[in-house]
Amino acid sequence: MPSEPLPAWVLQQRRRVGNRVQELREARELSQERLGELAGLDRKTIYRIEVAQYGMSIDHLALIARALGVEIVALFN
Repeated sequence: MPSEPLPAWVLQQRRRVGNRVQELREARELSQERLGELAGLDRKTIYRIEVAQYGMSIDHLALIARALGVEIVALFN
């Protein structure tokens, strides 16, 4: 990770993905806790991703996508 603050465009992309995760989770009527259980992640991790506080790894995105029943690309649409 860079030691300097991240560029605004990176944070914007992080927000887009977080919003999409939240949208898909809510469409499936899942709580953050339940999505975390299904994905094998902590509820706090799901929360941090949804509010763009956390730079997610591709591994986390793959786990979340599988738990939501979508291809990983759906998190970027």
